[in-house]
Amino acid sequence: MRCGYCKGKIGFWRSLSDREYCTEEHRRRGKAVSARNARESLIYGDEELYNFVDDRRKKKKQNSKLQAQIIVVLSTIMIGVLAFSAATGSTGTGPLGPKGISLTGELSKTSPIIAQANEYFKTIIPENSPVKIHEDFSSGVRGWVGGSASEWDNDSGRMRPSSLKIWKPSVKLADYRMEFEGQIEKNAMSWAFRAPDLRNYYATKIQVRKTGNLPTADIVRYAMLNGIEKDRQRLPLPISIRPDTLYHVQMSIRGNQFTTKVNGQVVDSWTDSRLKRGGVGFFSDKGESSAIHWVDVREEREGIFSRLFAMGFFVSPVGLYELE
Repeated sequence: MRCGYCKGKIGFWRSLSDREYCTEEHRRRGKAVSARNARESLIYGDEELYNFVDDRRKKKKQNSKLQAQIIVVLSTIMIGVLAFSAATGSTGTGPLGPKGISLTGELSKTSPIIAQANEYFKTIIPENSPVKIHEDFSSGVRGWVGGSASEWDNDSGRMRPSSLKIWKPSVKLADYRMEFEGQIEKNAMSWAFRAPDLRNYYATKIQVRKTGNLPTADIVRYAMLNGIEKDRQRLPLPISIRPDTLYHVQMSIRGNQFTTKVNGQVVDSWTDSRLKRGGVGFFSDKGESSAIHWVDVREEREGIFSRLFAMGFFVSPVGLYELE
């Protein structure tokens, strides 16, 4: 294929969206020449030249629409292959199970290109299902790391934390939703997230500021980096509280964005990029005491279609040709 303006060869990737011009600049210039020729043909009575230009424009639209249809069909086939491979781990028969993604089963072992594609899709389609874990403390603190078991008091399924303990199954997570219920017994209730270890984590607490008939509280947050507290912030808690208030806390941890809800109301939202992943935990500072009833953590991942669209795997058919 040759460019209609400079007569140079049109590259392969360019030809997928434009078979007439090698660059957008040459397309604009070529259109100007075509338009001028068309106008002159009408002035001098050469209607055949005008019809020729008009036919080329219609043919170009038809070719572009055909390309769009081909891409949609190929994309649909690819999704079918991925879905089947995700379920079976290969193209052959076998029991269903959580096997790794394999685009073409045994073929990936003999073809380097297929093998590379297979490894690439493993990076965007995780092998394992999102983590969903729940703890009601009916078995004490098994699965929690840090401090010692004696620092936690098991009272009818409620845990009263002292020094920080981290929930081990959550340590490798990055984006997740944390949800729990607890009560303040003395001064504050504190929790941690994105905690890879006991010296690095983000901390949040509900801290009573004023007691009495109309108690008030603050939401406090800070980062703990290498055992040193950084950037403490204190904000008024915009909900009414009582000494026996049961707090239902929900936290969304996605990327560098952290949002906190207390009893269904958003009370804080902030960003920080220093800690990329880590689990959840609970603690009480000196002079504080709280009782945690249960905690639930659910990993959040983008779906396959969101990942593929974000990477430009699909191309909008409208974008393949220029409306005139």
